[in-house]
Amino acid sequence: MQDPNTSNQDDLIFKLDKDRSWLLENLDKGKWPELRRELAELERKISKLIISVQENNVDS
Repeated sequence: MQDPNTSNQDDLIFKLDKDRSWLLENLDKGKWPELRRELAELERKISKLIISVQENNVDS
């Protein structure tokens, strides 16, 4: 049986990655040019967070 906390974390990471992907797709389409730099930085930070969490889950 899977730990409910792990399941919730997996669901949260999935949703976060989906939002990150949506943000990147819209930035690539040229949306929000005045905020592009800040939003691109946010996307990179979210990506690094997701990778870090996934790596820590593999180690556990």
